[in-house]
Amino acid sequence: MPNKDRATNPPPVKPGGEGWLVSPEQQLLCQFKPDSASAHAEWVAVSTYSWIPPRPPVPMTERPMLRHNAIEAWTTMLKRDWVRCRPPVR
Repeated sequence: MPNKDRATNPPPVKPGGEGWLVSPEQQLLCQFKPDSASAHAEWVAVSTYSWIPPRPPVPMTERPMLRHNAIEAWTTMLKRDWVRCRPPVR
């Protein structure tokens, strides 16, 4: 049975800092995922996809970011009308 609240309820926060943001206006999807940590810093892999539903996302870029910079980017994107979402079905 489908979950009727899926579109209206924000996705649960995953432990470890993984998350997805979508910008329907720009047709972009962005994934933030913890990456390997070094002795001096924690890294986050930020992947960007072009996404025109119902088609699957098309990878565009992936780059590492320091964790504190990734948190700042996430917060800025939310202020600029990006929305938290669930991972797309591939």
